[in-house]
Amino acid sequence: MTENPNRENVVSYYDEHVKNKLNDYIVVNPRIEFGWETIKRFTPSAPVRILEVGCGMGNICSRMRKYWPDAVITGIDISTMSIQIAQKLFGDSKLNFKESILTPDTFNEQFDLIVFMDVYEHIAVTDRPAVHAALAKILRNKGRIILTVPTPANLKWSLVNKPETMQPVDEHISFEVIGKLAADTGTEVILYELKNVWNVGDYAHIVLEKNDDFEAAFFHPKPVTASQRSRRIFNKAVYKMGSFFRRYYVRKKLG
Repeated sequence: MTENPNRENVVSYYDEHVKNKLNDYIVVNPRIEFGWETIKRFTPSAPVRILEVGCGMGNICSRMRKYWPDAVITGIDISTMSIQIAQKLFGDSKLNFKESILTPDTFNEQFDLIVFMDVYEHIAVTDRPAVHAALAKILRNKGRIILTVPTPANLKWSLVNKPETMQPVDEHISFEVIGKLAADTGTEVILYELKNVWNVGDYAHIVLEKNDDFEAAFFHPKPVTASQRSRRIFNKAVYKMGSFFRRYYVRKKLG
């Protein structure tokens, strides 16, 4: 677990690395291209409101603005300089950028899609409860959370072989961590997919979905139809016949 640095140091780090984010926009970065493909595949149809947490200088927000022109999109980031550049480059009436962290008090509206593009691993463990509480509050029913993260194996390798690439907070996002995120936000994991960006299995793409309708359907089940009832009777007969022959076989072989 990474020690939790103070906020000023984190902001200073990301302000200093704005050039890298600009370069990712100008030059094709396969990590971002892989993430963008997953966002397009798993975003709910016709999203009305979209939030990107840790938007940097707005690369993905600008793509989402073009891809879903009717959606209202908000990008938030802890870096003052990143937000200033994002607003100058891409800000308009339906795309707004805000210098902020995500807490339960940050937003009152709900979102159809919330994106963490290589960001969730940079949230300190001690800050996760507030982030999870915010997500539980602002994610609309049938809404989705999309995360792209380096795998724990990737971070372990980078720490030994490329320590200069490590950030102030770089947490390992294990299955246990994703399970806790799902439990705290009232979502279920509908995708966990490894990607080969620069090395085999170095990134994971995760999609979580909020589905309150499942619980409603569970407590208020629909009546079984006549065709479903007939199928059940038929299957029961087939199972019973199979049990008869298996019982006969066992007795014959074992005596």
